Amino acid sequence: MRKRFLGGLALTCIAIVLAVFGLALRADTELEKLVSSQFNEQQLGLTRQIAKDIQTNFQLLEQGLQLLIERRPALDQAGLDHYLSFFEEWGVLGIGLATPDKSALEAGNMLFSPREDVPASELSDSISRDAARLSTDRDPNQAVLGAPLALASGPFAGRFTAPLLLPSRPERPEVLFFLLDLQAVAARYAAGVRSGKSGYAWVIDHQGDFLFHVESDFRGQSSYTIRQARNPDISYERINQLVRTRLLRGEEGTDWYISGWHWDVSGEMRKLLAFSPVSLPPEPDGERRFWSVGLAAPDTEVYGLMQPVVARQWLMVGLFFLAVLFAAAAFLFIALRWSETLKREVDAKTEHLRRSEAELRRERDKVRQSMDQLLQTQEKLMLSERFAAIGEAAAHLSHEIKNPLLLMGGFAQQVLRTLSEDDPRVEKLEIIAGEAKRLEHLLVEVRDFTRPPRPSLVETEFNELVRQVADLFQDQAESQGVVSRLALDPKLPVCILDSDQIKQVLINLTKNALEAMPEGGELSISTARDADFVRIEIKDTGRGIPEEVMKKLFHPFFSTKAKGTGLGLAVSYKLVQDHGGEITAWSTPDQGARFTVRLPLNGPAQPQADQISPDRSPTTTPDPSTPTPPSGEPA
Repeated sequence: MRKRFLGGLALTCIAIVLAVFGLALRADTELEKLVSSQFNEQQLGLTRQIAKDIQTNFQLLEQGLQLLIERRPALDQAGLDHYLSFFEEWGVLGIGLATPDKSALEAGNMLFSPREDVPASELSDSISRDAARLSTDRDPNQAVLGAPLALASGPFAGRFTAPLLLPSRPERPEVLFFLLDLQAVAARYAAGVRSGKSGYAWVIDHQGDFLFHVESDFRGQSSYTIRQARNPDISYERINQLVRTRLLRGEEGTDWYISGWHWDVSGEMRKLLAFSPVSLPPEPDGERRFWSVGLAAPDTEVYGLMQPVVARQWLMVGLFFLAVLFAAAAFLFIALRWSETLKREVDAKTEHLRRSEAELRRERDKVRQSMDQLLQTQEKLMLSERFAAIGEAAAHLSHEIKNPLLLMGGFAQQVLRTLSEDDPRVEKLEIIAGEAKRLEHLLVEVRDFTRPPRPSLVETEFNELVRQVADLFQDQAESQGVVSRLALDPKLPVCILDSDQIKQVLINLTKNALEAMPEGGELSISTARDADFVRIEIKDTGRGIPEEVMKKLFHPFFSTKAKGTGLGLAVSYKLVQDHGGEITAWSTPDQGARFTVRLPLNGPAQPQADQISPDRSPTTTPDPSTPTPPSGEPA
């Protein structure tokens, strides 16, 4: 007892500690998810602001172009130079005028206010093509963004530039434009942005090229290849897939990817990424492009934010563990001190309860047995009274009907003998004689049911008796297409019974089984020993017996046949009962019916003459699952 108690206490303590440990781990996971989510939302807010600022930059430049178009006639070269110096802060490298029918920009004519270090000759053809591509159905008051071009010479070599174009006047084929330094526009708003301690922003254009990155050698390079060139030992498939499928399609969201470095730290690491799209002015043909702003930070920053909370949490878990150990030790001391006294008291109470329970169980069994006997006696008394009246009435009617019936049949036979075969009255007299004979047979069955003879018990080979019955119906079975199968127990001992009465029972059951299979089937007859009883089962594969018929299956004078007397199964039940046996019926839908007869090997234990065929058979047992369709009808 003490060992079990100590083992239970130890298991309880372990379970509590494991439960607390599991809850702490779960809390760590939930905390990580919460902090990661908040961190990503913070990064997403920053990317949205950068994207919004870049879009606002383009809107301000578009408004500047519209203002320049309105004031251009009144501006001299000094005024244009002043405009250029003002817009240089917004990423403007030059102000120009282009016409679709000219292929070059001429200094002082087409590009009238350039910075001296901008190689205008490299831009002439590209800007002219953009001017020629302006869609005729576009909004004349909306600026368009030309094709980006990387400069090849000068201090801006390698920088991406693009013209922001706006038609000068509807009646004149001139296009006013700002020449933009796209990388300066991106850097103006993305440079210096930090997420957490070390997270940084980058901007890519519609082709996936870096317009801005904290690593200067990344700027102007393809984001698909520059990472791999920086650290070829790591796969960048995830970030490249994100760029292709989400960032360049103008989506906004958060995700993660694997990187090979972060500032001065090298090695494979997991980074959290937030990204937002930048909607650019349309192209000359009306198509829109997107840039994407990304903000990346290693996930270790999230863990750094969590570390103080996690440390305090595990400190509390440790203190709780010590408290559990202390409480368990105190409880163990107190429990061991009083365990013996409690054990004696519990044993005494248990013994008292055990004796009381045994006494109650005996009394309950006595009451149950008395109730069962009372119900059986009451049922037998009611059945005896009911069927005594039925038997008396049947015997009286049989006596009153039998003599006139014999006279009618005899007179009909006498008249038949006096008539020639071709007399038309012969057929009617034969009908009278046949019906009289049928009624006489019915009266004999009624007499047998009301006054059955006592069993004449003799030693009988039960299997041989079954074979005789099967042989009687062999021809009928073959004519109906029924396959008969016998499974007789060869070790069955000799039985003490009335062979004629039991043969009648088997004939009734076999006949009913064949009538249940008019279109063929399978008839199975088997015997077996069941303790001190012999058991025979007769099973057919007909349509089954309905539940409402099962309830009245052994009632006298109950039949579902057009010409049935309703005494076949009732007589069979009475004969089996007189032998001290029992007969049961079972049926299930579309699987036929099975009748089982159990007879004592050594004959009935006491005379059964006073037993009357019951009004209902408590041993008819339809399948409890579902009602059964008819397989046959009681005789």
